[in-house]
Amino acid sequence: MLSQSEISQPMPLWVDIIVKLTPTIIALMVGGIGVWISYNLTSSISTLMVGGIGVWIAYNQYRTAKDKLRLDLFEKRLAAYEKLQEYFMFVFQLGRVDGQAIQILGEARYKSRFLFGDDITKNIDEVWDKALTIQDLDFKLKDSLSLPIGEERKRVSEELRKALIWNDDQQKSSPERYDKYLRFHVN
Repeated sequence: MLSQSEISQPMPLWVDIIVKLTPTIIALMVGGIGVWISYNLTSSISTLMVGGIGVWIAYNQYRTAKDKLRLDLFEKRLAAYEKLQEYFMFVFQLGRVDGQAIQILGEARYKSRFLFGDDITKNIDEVWDKALTIQDLDFKLKDSLSLPIGEERKRVSEELRKALIWNDDQQKSSPERYDKYLRFHVN
């Protein structure tokens, strides 16, 4: 045990400073931890917000790029479809397939090759083959030296008529055939 004289003796100066500063040091430490936590929490939240905004911007850029690709594909498909319709109208107006009609159909066929599915590609190839048949039959009828008047000429004329009707039917059914490729849905 300490004696009365030892208890009443003054403390050393350094101990007295520590005792007097202890509440202040504790307050600073507690406040400092609060400031540190507050700073780190604010920093973390702001980092998350910036990251979230970055993700939102990236997602919207992705959607914009996807929509732009769809629009570009739609425009190219529409141009190919319009070329095919131009061919059909040309044949409908003239009632025959000449070099210019073949050129228009060739362009439609070329533009369609990689833009559509196999169903359209096969159909355009079929239209191409029929166009060459129509051109050949028309040539046989127009060139009087190659096909005299008679049964053979009547048969060729009937084949030409059927081929032109087939061509007209293809034009009438093409909107339904191309419908799934020419729809542009906005999300």
